Amino acid sequence: MSTQKTFHYNVDLFRNKLLKRTWIVISLFVVFVSYNSLQVPQEGRIQFFTIFLPLLALFFWFLRKNYLKQIEILSSGKVEIEGGSLKQFDANGNCATIRIKDLEQITTDKFRGYDRIVLETKEKIHPIVNISLQDELVSVLERESGVKRIVDLTEDRLWNLKTPLYFLPSVFALIAIYIPVIKGKFLILSPEFLGLFFNVNLIIYLLYLPEKQNHTISQFSLKRRLIFISLVVFFFQVYIQLDKSGWFKS
Repeated sequence: MSTQKTFHYNVDLFRNKLLKRTWIVISLFVVFVSYNSLQVPQEGRIQFFTIFLPLLALFFWFLRKNYLKQIEILSSGKVEIEGGSLKQFDANGNCATIRIKDLEQITTDKFRGYDRIVLETKEKIHPIVNISLQDELVSVLERESGVKRIVDLTEDRLWNLKTPLYFLPSVFALIAIYIPVIKGKFLILSPEFLGLFFNVNLIIYLLYLPEKQNHTISQFSLKRRLIFISLVVFFFQVYIQLDKSGWFKS
């Protein structure tokens, strides 16, 4: 193949999705911190913010750095097809090359809300996520390799119809709080306990939530971000309960 074809990533789509997710995470974090700060006695709130505001600032800094870095990486990357080879360039100019004739399988699917191409050879698996003009790229690969694409329709979403079933324990705990007979027998039942119980339920759900294999590093996984946030909130909640019980004074 003598003609060079260049494909760039869909930066606008990525930016919009990443911005929405980032603001959702920030908003949830602020809501949780604000709510938990109100549970602390007024005389202890200065100590609360002294401890956790630096962590909050560090969290915001991490999210901003992560956001800018991912936009930079995607904007600088590209995929080229020339001379029977597919070359994928990253932000540092490094190039991963695959001989199109070596392709044994071409799979298209959805991965974290983005269109993805998964190229397989005997030696490795090579994913290409969120590329512009994906159908054109796949058509070129099919024509040059003689391999027909496989379309994977498996869903890769955080929320599905079965998700509410995993949170039935939290629903039962909520109901128990408002039944006087049960609440009278279990003094631990309270709105604060419900918040803690729900958060633990969420952490367990996230830990066992299946994810499609990304075939690369997973450090920017949305699942990992949510687990991190939930754990931070969990420590906030434990701190509040310990403070209310007078544990720190003792």
